[in-house]
Amino acid sequence: MITTELRTADHTIETGGILLGHHIRDTVTVRHAGTPGPAAVRTPTYFLRDLAHAQALADEAFTTDASVWIGEWHTHPTGPPAPSARDTATYRRLLGDAELGFHSIVALILAYRGGRWTESAWTCHGQCVTPVELTNSLVDKPL
Repeated sequence: MITTELRTADHTIETGGILLGHHIRDTVTVRHAGTPGPAAVRTPTYFLRDLAHAQALADEAFTTDASVWIGEWHTHPTGPPAPSARDTATYRRLLGDAELGFHSIVALILAYRGGRWTESAWTCHGQCVTPVELTNSLVDKPL
């Protein structure tokens, strides 16, 4: 889903979506990745998912394989593939929302440089945002 979105996306504005899967001990498995959705807000420096679209995907994924919302992915057309101050504030706000029940959040950030996409993965737990190893093992279908 992510590679399809990246092939068709306008590289001058941010795009992204939610990540759904399972978080067991120190391993996070992403089973589903969402698209921005038709009502998403996208600018060169800001992305806000279409919440209704994300919720529909989350409901379907939970029914399919008990996947839950574990994080988000988005692009940075004007910066590196690392969390911005706005990204970090968003992750902390999500972690602080007791109704959401996050104990950590996974972020995949992609940047378009030199004609290709580069990516990095991050986890946010408490006040720490830390880079993590990204392993792509296409089990059922490509991201």
